[in-house]
Amino acid sequence: MSGHSEAAKKVERAERVISHALVELRRHKWWPFGVRSAVLLDVSEGGFKIEFTAQTNCVAGQEMLLEIPLGPFGITSPSSVVIDVQLIWFDPQRMRCGGIFKNKNAGIALFLEKIISASKSNNSL
Repeated sequence: MSGHSEAAKKVERAERVISHALVELRRHKWWPFGVRSAVLLDVSEGGFKIEFTAQTNCVAGQEMLLEIPLGPFGITSPSSVVIDVQLIWFDPQRMRCGGIFKNKNAGIALFLEKIISASKSNNSL
């Protein structure tokens, strides 16, 4: 009996869909300094992956706010949604990071569902 088989259990993840929406990552909702622009590469019900548009530095475990504009997903009102996130990893060579959504309420879950649905339909064109 090998310990490797237990340690190598497959971790199931929610289905991720590809996106190319521009998003903003910030530490404070109303503080305009330190806002980082990024491209939302993919998104799922549980998390996201982004690529920054400029050189930056992030720390795994850092809690931030992710602002996603809803217009590119065909949602006209409100214009954007701000979600509490926690960064899980950061790749400084590729300027990419991934994270999870925190404190998801029913409203945030509904917006994520709409974003994922719109991204799926855009990818199938």
